[in-house]
Amino acid sequence: MKMSVLMIWSRSISFRPLIGCWLALALACGTGPALAIDPFFPTFGNNGIDVIHYNIDLDVDPVSGQLDGKTAIMIRAQKRLSSFKLDLHALAVSNVKINGIAAGFSQADDKLTITPDGPIPAGSIFWLGINYGGVPDPLIDPTASSDELFLGWFKYQDATYAVSEPVGASSFFPVNDEPTDKASYTFGITVPAGYTGVANGFFVGSKPLGSKRRFEWTMLEPMTSWLATVHVNKFELDLTHAPDRTPIRVYAPAGVPQSHIDVYAKAGPMIAYFETLIGRYPFASYGSVIVEDPLLYYALETQAMSTFPAGTNPPDEVLVAHELAHQWIGNSISVAKWEDLWIAEGSATYFEVLWKNRHNRAAFEDDMLAIYDFVADQQVGPAVVDAPDQMFSDRTYYRGAATLYALRLKVGDSSFFNILRHFVQDNRGGNITSEDFIRTAVHFSGDGSVRPLLHAWLYDDAVPALPSSASRAAKRGPVARPDIVGGRCGRGSHRGSPANCKM
Repeated sequence: MKMSVLMIWSRSISFRPLIGCWLALALACGTGPALAIDPFFPTFGNNGIDVIHYNIDLDVDPVSGQLDGKTAIMIRAQKRLSSFKLDLHALAVSNVKINGIAAGFSQADDKLTITPDGPIPAGSIFWLGINYGGVPDPLIDPTASSDELFLGWFKYQDATYAVSEPVGASSFFPVNDEPTDKASYTFGITVPAGYTGVANGFFVGSKPLGSKRRFEWTMLEPMTSWLATVHVNKFELDLTHAPDRTPIRVYAPAGVPQSHIDVYAKAGPMIAYFETLIGRYPFASYGSVIVEDPLLYYALETQAMSTFPAGTNPPDEVLVAHELAHQWIGNSISVAKWEDLWIAEGSATYFEVLWKNRHNRAAFEDDMLAIYDFVADQQVGPAVVDAPDQMFSDRTYYRGAATLYALRLKVGDSSFFNILRHFVQDNRGGNITSEDFIRTAVHFSGDGSVRPLLHAWLYDDAVPALPSSASRAAKRGPVARPDIVGGRCGRGSHRGSPANCKM
């Protein structure tokens, strides 16, 4: 794998068909095939193609906002292709090649339609090269109840960043933007001197290019498209290591207090703690980027390089734990369908409570019972949601976390963490569903009654009672939203309503 990385970066981006090298890389990474366009977002995603790798080369002017891009994409044809599409928003394409040969193309309705010189046979693997540019424009967030929230590539002051959950990736590169088409990525980010380009994954290095500098990153583990990120700013780097020697990189604009940076660096001991519960950290490095845009009201678990809003207060340690926990559940294993987002958000909520109370089991139980009381009092609906505007609601965060708590009470600590370890490690790099989780829980608990318990928590409108001696009715009188979910969803410190909360 080290040799593959060197081969990637020993040459500038070109659209020559280096199929042998890249096919070996893709097979080593174990990316699975794309499945179906998600029903929540039917205008995103494209049938007939399976992306294996994205090689994204961006020249970014953070002052003017101009972005010039070259993206080389390794694709497997899932059927005979006389034409095919990718998602691309508000950026103009100037040139398209397939295996180095010019191809026809057109753009309309945020789709780039590509017509090869001749049909591409089913099963073929080919290189697609696209040159494009313009000033990126964020997309309206389709999970929001209004058209005032956006996602994708943002410019603020003289800096840029990208947060794309669930369908904003097309604002800065041509992409098959649906959750099951995971791929490996490499990034080359060219920026003015004095700036730093940050992206997902492992930092390969940087080099001068005249009055500019190029930063190179690689994410060889499979990544779903909405987790891709790029940040350009005048960052200062704080570099530490987790106990297992995983690099922990914190990128902060000048003036961020060291005490704040130290909170993000706690990801190191958090990695060690989470590894004891659900297995080894899934990526080669981890990092955090601090964004000073006052309009960014949430953090996001962008893969191996989480994005955090600066805010005016010290960062919330449990929010750091929440985004880190997503690296195992939500990133390494990703939902196959957006309706099952509880797997990611409920798990991250549960693990932030674990971290907060890691030395105090009684306090952990109190916090989880507070979540249950809120869910029961408010009759929070089933964890599996039925519409995009419910994706970031209490159903995914609180009822999702309560689902895991109910399972732990049912099967006991040892069996519960055995279930989670197998679910995470056995599906590493892939996509999962609620049914996958139920099957894993039944199999590794050896208890068939786990299936109806989980089915009730995930699909029934009524809030089930908790199993065994912990079961209790909701408290009499109003029950406050628990002050647990890190920093945004429960504390009113964000722009927008809790129904549009992301973490």
